[in-house]
Amino acid sequence: MKIFYIDKKEFLSSINIEELEKYSDGRKYKSKEKYLEHLCGLYLVKNTAKIFYGIKNPEIEIKNSKPFFKDVQNLYFSLSHSGDIVAAAFHTENTGFDIEQKKQRNFKNIMENFKIEISNPTAEDFYKFWTLHEAGIKLGKPVLSSYTAPFGNDYIFSCVSDEVIISDFEIIKFR
Repeated sequence: MKIFYIDKKEFLSSINIEELEKYSDGRKYKSKEKYLEHLCGLYLVKNTAKIFYGIKNPEIEIKNSKPFFKDVQNLYFSLSHSGDIVAAAFHTENTGFDIEQKKQRNFKNIMENFKIEISNPTAEDFYKFWTLHEAGIKLGKPVLSSYTAPFGNDYIFSCVSDEVIISDFEIIKFR
């Protein structure tokens, strides 16, 4: 499995926004920040598909609320963004991926809302639960395997699959 990422601030300062808007799929967003995150994600996924996987037409379609490459078999991706990171996991098996920036929250209340009973949840307990939960939603099927790991000092990510997932990850900064 390969995880590609961009630093959103760094990336947006280096690209012409009009050029980035060519990746728009017509969705509307309430804030410019969410719109730009979405465009960064589309840019990352489509260009990674072209450059690293040789896909000539990385058109994306939605099937059962999950994005897929329209004309490609056996290459799956899952996209996530948090804080200044936009990241996408690519794998030959169906995958769900989530990344979260660690920040102070009321971990106990959130976990109680999800009926997770840990008396004094740590940040690690919460973020492992949360990224696995979000990645599972993105997978769209029952989770059979999962992997969670830190990403730098400020982030944590989880990958899930409905097949056996390999923990041999390669993390690549997209430039």
